[in-house]
Amino acid sequence: MNIETTRFGRLSINSEDTIRFPLGLVGFEDSHDWIILADNQDESLGWLQSTVQADLAFAVVSPRRYVPGYRVRVSGDQAETLCLEACQQTYVLVIVSQYADELSVNLRAPILINLTERIGRQVITTDEQPLQHPIVTHSAPLRKSA
Repeated sequence: MNIETTRFGRLSINSEDTIRFPLGLVGFEDSHDWIILADNQDESLGWLQSTVQADLAFAVVSPRRYVPGYRVRVSGDQAETLCLEACQQTYVLVIVSQYADELSVNLRAPILINLTERIGRQVITTDEQPLQHPIVTHSAPLRKSA
């Protein structure tokens, strides 16, 4: 299947790679079909791209890259929407935002993806996660020590 994107141009993707968000994303409840694309310049960064709206894409990262002990607690209803069972693998992503010159991730509204069923849901956590957690990026390459 072919999709048009404003950021990546025209892409040919396998329909089996799409992820269905039955409830959409917060603020984008009518957008149900998405794909995760790799970033060519940063291996830790991905893009959650709508397969229908060319201009709708979010930079996403694994929260554990920046907050190693990060955990998400989901309610039974949230798990049911994701068709989660104990043995199924769930992938967690958070959206990257830029405010002024600082990048941050939203830890309070993670995106959960059931990799087996290709179903996703953005949840709002009820625990004490920060809404915006600054992330540190290295602008200069690190030097090797002796």
